[in-house]
Amino acid sequence: MDIFVIVSSIIYLALHILFFLGFLRSNSLKINANANCKVTVIVAARNEEKIISNCISSLKKLNYDKKLLEIILVNDKSTDNTKSIMLNKTKGNGAFKVIDSDNTETNNLKGKANAIDSAIKIATGDIILMTDADCIVSPDWVSETVKFYSDNVQMVCGFTKINYKNSFFAKLQALDWIYLQSLASCSSGIGKILSCIGNNISFTKSVYNNIGGYKNIDFSVTEDLALMRRINSDKHYKVIYPVNAECAVITEECKTIKELYNQKKRWFKGGLGINFLGWILGLELYIVNLNLLIGIFLFDLNLFFALILIKFASELLIILPVYFKLKFKNIILLFPIFQVYFAIYGLLLPFTFLLSPKINWKERKL
Repeated sequence: MDIFVIVSSIIYLALHILFFLGFLRSNSLKINANANCKVTVIVAARNEEKIISNCISSLKKLNYDKKLLEIILVNDKSTDNTKSIMLNKTKGNGAFKVIDSDNTETNNLKGKANAIDSAIKIATGDIILMTDADCIVSPDWVSETVKFYSDNVQMVCGFTKINYKNSFFAKLQALDWIYLQSLASCSSGIGKILSCIGNNISFTKSVYNNIGGYKNIDFSVTEDLALMRRINSDKHYKVIYPVNAECAVITEECKTIKELYNQKKRWFKGGLGINFLGWILGLELYIVNLNLLIGIFLFDLNLFFALILIKFASELLIILPVYFKLKFKNIILLFPIFQVYFAIYGLLLPFTFLLSPKINWKERKL
């Protein structure tokens, strides 16, 4: 048993050293300082009347050339006042268009994927940027993101920062997102991208049309991840995940345990198609998290603390560079507490599907 956990910890450290090398590559991507192209921003919203106003206000502050910018807000079959707020908040602003998602849906083209596809059909931009109704974008979000489109880059994934000032619970979620997105960015740097997050992704309209759009992608509860995987599967296209504070957006945290549970369950379900590197990492994560929680009862204290030190050092190796690059403050002090939070939900999550395979998201059962 001792040999097994020691070897697992060494493999875990080696993986994170490899990811750190990926961070160095993701952090040194070339940019096109003179990028100047037509851009379409898409926000698909379903029953977001409480928060969409803030998102629209931030979109109005984008400093990109207004002649090269259009913003399409898609009402995704909302049953509240989301659409009326969209219309009222954008009245008289020619950069905005408000549309409804198509009524016709197929097995692949439904839910949010259908709403996004509805907007892309009428989009005039060469590059599509997407965010969510609960997000705030920076004024330079568009101008900084498009700079990464050069050579054969067809998709740029961006970081999302949780508004961690609201609560202790929000701070733990913020650390969680830093680590998970750091893994994704680092993995892209070694050409084995693991994931992305749909409230901050962009891609060329041409690549979307070339792959046939969402109608040619099997339906997924994480449509953003499915799109990224489809684009990444073609070696002619390059997907990157740069570490750039100006490309980041800010989102709200899950307010309740139930909301967090539904989010994590949806992500876990969508992530099952992960690549081989992801499966190895997932197995290693399960082992080191299990050791964190119960290893003290199984091993000599010196060995236990040595294994924990290796785990902490491995994760901080990729968390800290991203943490400082994206200008986070203070929450790293909660890292030891985050470790317990991360281990508990990580160990329990696979078993949630034994209780119920269905996923509830945005008042939809998936």
